[in-house]
Amino acid sequence: SNVVYGQDKELSFLKDCYQRFLSGSCNFPIITGPSGIGKTLLATRFGDHVSHSGGVFISGKFDQHHQATPFMAITHAFNEYCSFLVANTECNNATSVVSALRDSL
Repeated sequence: SNVVYGQDKELSFLKDCYQRFLSGSCNFPIITGPSGIGKTLLATRFGDHVSHSGGVFISGKFDQHHQATPFMAITHAFNEYCSFLVANTECNNATSVVSALRDSL
């Protein structure tokens, strides 16, 4: 495991958001900041926490080469979720995936 310095406060905040979500709160944390400060690593660490607690973590990443595509990061996140559903659905067909997506949203 990589040793990371300076993200404890941010990771704690994300974990608190997750706990509030589990209690019924509707929140949607977004990690922002300049390139190279560790946003992806922070998201990965938070995703590990969510996964280890039995949750499903999806993320989307802004791609500077696709700036003209609206909501690209959100689209990426939902594509990731659909892939998760396909991989974890007993009957691997479009109908069951659509049904599972509707049920989970």
